Amino acid sequence: MSTWASRRKAVYFWSVVLTLTAVSFGIFWKYWYKAPTCFDGLPNGDETGIDCGGSCSLVCSAQAQAPIMRSDPRIFKVVDSMYSAVAFIENHNINFEAPRVPYKFKIYDDNNKLLYERSGMTVLPKNKTIAIFEGNILIPRGEPKKAEIELPQNIVWIKNETEEPEIEIKNSPLLREVDAPRIEARVGNLSIIDLKNIELVAVVYDSRDNAIAASRTFINSLKKNEKTDIFFTWPKPFNLGVKACNQPSDVVLAIDRSGSMASISKNPPEPLYSVKTAARAFISELKGEDRVGLISFATIADFSATTSLTQNFKDLAIMIDKINIQENGVQYTNIADAITKSFEMLLANPNERAKKIIVLLTDGVATKPSNPKGSKTETEEIIYAEQVAESVSLLAKQGGTTIYTIGLGKDIHEDFLKKIASGAENYFQAPSTTTLQGIYKKISGAICKELPARIEITYKIYK
Repeated sequence: MSTWASRRKAVYFWSVVLTLTAVSFGIFWKYWYKAPTCFDGLPNGDETGIDCGGSCSLVCSAQAQAPIMRSDPRIFKVVDSMYSAVAFIENHNINFEAPRVPYKFKIYDDNNKLLYERSGMTVLPKNKTIAIFEGNILIPRGEPKKAEIELPQNIVWIKNETEEPEIEIKNSPLLREVDAPRIEARVGNLSIIDLKNIELVAVVYDSRDNAIAASRTFINSLKKNEKTDIFFTWPKPFNLGVKACNQPSDVVLAIDRSGSMASISKNPPEPLYSVKTAARAFISELKGEDRVGLISFATIADFSATTSLTQNFKDLAIMIDKINIQENGVQYTNIADAITKSFEMLLANPNERAKKIIVLLTDGVATKPSNPKGSKTETEEIIYAEQVAESVSLLAKQGGTTIYTIGLGKDIHEDFLKKIASGAENYFQAPSTTTLQGIYKKISGAICKELPARIEITYKIYK
């Protein structure tokens, strides 16, 4: 009996205990218990820090790699007293992004004197390099030489394991580089979602991979599968640096040494002396794999100075200096023979990769070769000489040669020289010798344009 009673008392006891425990737990759960959260200021749940790591979207600072500056920030002069600056920041965190990162641009002169300071805000997308651009920087005094950018040490990183939007950018080369540089680009949204607030920065590099200009534009909205055209512009040309030719040139200079090339003075012979000076300046503009040959012509053309194309520009400059007007009788102007022998030189030892170019300068009209059937008048003789020159120039052009012609002075036939040239734009009229160096420079620029070696367009999306 006592045993049964003891058991009954035990059952009653534990029933009461369990009931009281359940009630107490319920009251505790309702009024005092707080589940672990990512915003309670406590390192609870699966957090690896205070409100960070684990299932929290906030990333603990120890988990994230600090952003890296790809290179020193660059500053560019736009117009007088107005500048722009750009810095490239790399975020190597594969699944971490920073949606709001404050920064500060500082610009100094040669003596490290602070000239300008500007603050801003950027985004650092995951596993991406972005450009931070600042424009309309007014510095009325001092010469900017160096730029710095400061980022905070404690960047707030957020976990992002979603797929990043895919944007396609196809850009043109640099357009209108001589007056108002411009880049045109088409931007396509290849994502499955609509995008907003896209910032794009274009940076132009020279052939030594130095950044030489930057510009920025925005796209407010871009629907999925939509494409739109954007533009990057600059108000003035900028220095493109060294030449960046993607194709070498074989060039033959054909220089008139007929008697009229000493019509202004005999010692030194002018305009011949000035022509030779301009020709030497021209060959100094050629670079890389370019080769040059020299033809001088009067009654006949002579290429004994250089029997073949050469890359020894120093020796060629000496040969140019040796061009003189022959004194044994009247010297005529045989443009046909000059073109023929120039073309022969180009074909003698060809570089299949090279452009073939003839640059011919004369101060008179074609007077040779003579018509074998005879001519009754001087005009008929000139017409025949010009027809022969046109015929041989056509053969040279059909053989892939580009011909530039320069008419010096007033005693020239412009229409004839335009016909010999590969196009009207390839003919230059020089009223005097003072314009020659500028003309030769234009021709060297046309042969090998100073174009940027690379254009880089980056983007970032503000969420």
